[in-house]
This record gives sequence, C-alpha cells and structure tokens, in this order.
Amino acid sequence: MRRSVHNDATRDKHARVWRRRKGECVFIIAPLGQDAETMAALLDAEGFETQICRRFDEYSGRITDGAGLLLLTEEALESSQGSLLLDLLKAQPPWSELPLIILTRGGESRRVGLLNVAARAAGSVTLLERPISTLTLLRSVQVALRSRRRQYQVRDLVTQFANLNEKLEHRVRERTAELSAANRQLENEISWRKGLEGQILEISDREQQRLGQELHDGLCQHLTAVAFMARSVALRLKNHRVIEVKDIEKIAQLVNNAASDTRDLSRALHRIDIDAAGLVDALRDLIDREIWRIPCRLESKPSFRVENDIAAGEIYRIAREAVINANKHSQAREIVIRLERVENEMVLRVIDNGVGFPSEPKTKRGLGAHIMGYRARLIGARLEIDSPKEGGTRVSCYLPDNTLQSKERKNPQIRSSPRKNHESISRINLNFLHRATR
Repeated sequence: MRRSVHNDATRDKHARVWRRRKGECVFIIAPLGQDAETMAALLDAEGFETQICRRFDEYSGRITDGAGLLLLTEEALESSQGSLLLDLLKAQPPWSELPLIILTRGGESRRVGLLNVAARAAGSVTLLERPISTLTLLRSVQVALRSRRRQYQVRDLVTQFANLNEKLEHRVRERTAELSAANRQLENEISWRKGLEGQILEISDREQQRLGQELHDGLCQHLTAVAFMARSVALRLKNHRVIEVKDIEKIAQLVNNAASDTRDLSRALHRIDIDAAGLVDALRDLIDREIWRIPCRLESKPSFRVENDIAAGEIYRIAREAVINANKHSQAREIVIRLERVENEMVLRVIDNGVGFPSEPKTKRGLGAHIMGYRARLIGARLEIDSPKEGGTRVSCYLPDNTLQSKERKNPQIRSSPRKNHESISRINLNFLHRATR
C-alpha cells in the first residue's frame, strides 16, 4: 500500500514539473509578512515555477524574456520600488504586455485607483481581492500564463518576419548589384560594338580606295600594255610588215601577268569556308601565295587539333590578319605560323623577326589587332600580342581544349549566329591586297 502511495506521488510530481515551460516563471513581489512564501509554496505544489523577488535587480533583467507574469500585492506598488517597477513595465518591447495579478484589500475606489495606475504601465491587469481561494489564484495564474504564451508566439513571428525581411532585403540588394553590373557590362558592350562598327566602316572605305588603286596600278596597266602591243601588231599586219615573235611572246606574257594578278585578287576577295579538317591545308595555301613580300612558312605539331569548324575558321582569319600586318609593318626577313598544344590549350602563333611591337601601354593598337581580338572572343579564346626577347612580334591565340565542343552541345545555334559576325568582318577586311611587287 505504501508502494502505491509513493508511485502516485511521484507521478503527480512529474506531471507538475512537465507543466513548467521556459519563460513562464511567476515573479512574486510581496514585501509584507509571509504572503510571498505562502503563494510560492502553493504554486510550486501545483508545478509552476516561481521566484520571490525582494529587490528590484532580481527581476529587472528578466522582465521580458524569463517572466511569465508578475504576482504582487498592493503594498509592492505603494513601496519605494513601485515607481521603478511601473517604469520598467512601460519600457517593454511592442510585442510584450507582461500580465499583472495584483492582490488588494481595499474597496471599490481603491481597486479602481490601483487599476488605473497599473493599466498605464501594463496592458493586462487582474485585481484579486483578499482573501482569495486557492482555486481562484490558480485559475488566474493559468489564464495569465496562457496570455503570455500567445505573446511569445507573436514575438517569434515578429522575429521570423524580421529575419525574412532582412533576407529579402539582402537578396534584393544582391540582385540589384547583379543587375547593375550586367547593365554596365551591356552598356560597355554596346559602346564597344558601336566603336567596332565605326572601325569596320573606316576599314571598308580605306580598303575600297586601295582596291581601286590596286586595279588601276596593276591590272589596268597590264591590260593597257596588252592593248598597245596588240594594236602595234595589227598595224604591222595591215602594212604587210614582218611581225617579230618576241612581240607576240610579250603580249602573251602580259596577258599571263594580268591573269595572275586577277587570280590573286580573286583569291584574296573570295571568302573561304574553313573547317577543322582543312585548317592546316588552308594555312599552307595562305603562306604559298605570291602576294607576300616576306617569305612565310608553317610549323604544325601533331598535338595541335581543333574539332570545331567555327573555331577553325576564326583561327585561320586571325592567322591571315597577323600575316598581313607583318607584311605591312614588320620589315622582317621571315614569318612563321606555328600550331602547337600548350598544356590544355591549342595555340596559334604568328611570329616575325622584324622591328617588333611597341611595348608602351599607351600605344594605340591598329584596327587589325582589334579585329583579331574580336574574333578570339567569338570562340572563347584569348589573344596576346607581344615582342619576344629575341626581337620581332608574336601574335598568340590560346583556345581552351574541348571548351567549344561543350558550348556547341549546349547551344546548337552557335553555328549560325557567330558566323554572321565574322562574315561581315571578312567581307571588308581587305588588308591582304598588298602585292608582292611593291
């Protein structure tokens, strides 16, 4: 029988402890007599957490986070610490209205006075007239703690909302910064493209004039000489004079020269569609042309390979532009086109042993360098122009291996869009019209 009574008491103790929750401590302020100890013992027996406060500093630091309610007597409000308590209640955060249960002995007028004083500091006030029953006190404490729990829920929601709002503002700032950066990049790209369009028009006008001069000074002179000699031969035949064989041979030679010049011009003006398989052959054909003043040779290592047709076409055009510039400006004795693999990159180098490239950063690069850089960016490569220690100029184009193949798989339309860009440049890039005879 004793064992049963002991077990029931243990279960009742555990049940009372289980009802305790964090932040629901009942602060008891009763400066006179044994009221504080009596109420604490009663509430402790029912499983509530209590704390008797004798001094102001015992509860001032926990008034919002640890307190579930304040249980105090009217003497506590009338004491020297009463005004401090009311000021502390007024300073609560917006979500908090710490419940007050005030025990009073006075009549109706006294209760109204206490209620008015407390209501100005706390939003939730309950007046209980002494003597009170145990059940009334317990029910009042339960109701007050239930109200406090809802306040804690509001606090948690406010905190959660503030955190979400802060995260949202942070994300908005990030997105704004990203959009601003993208907008600046787009503006720079538009400005760069406008500048490139101006350069293209300048090249077009300049090379159109050069083409006219080339035809006038070259092909037209040959044809004029052919017409003059043919007229001379016709006069000899008309007058029944002897025609020398060397005159006929001279006419044939002039016609052949004119045909050769026309063929060179045609090959220069005709855009060749280069694919990956024919890149090396196309470069070999480029260096074998008779229009170059400076001898050219090709060095191709077996490790060099390009599997993308668009990349092959742009590499060919970069090499051609570099050879053209070397013929125009380098004053070199030889030009070398070198194809090799360096680590994970396919590298095209065009090297001459001429006067070199200016190393000053303020030196303005020509249109050819800008166009080569544009072509390199189209295929995801990088272009470097420098002067080696041994002298001359070196144009290097570094193409990451397998990069273009993955890009092509992700974006099948890559074959159409970039081709339009480099075709427009190829049609006006006529720098290679310089003849070897100049």
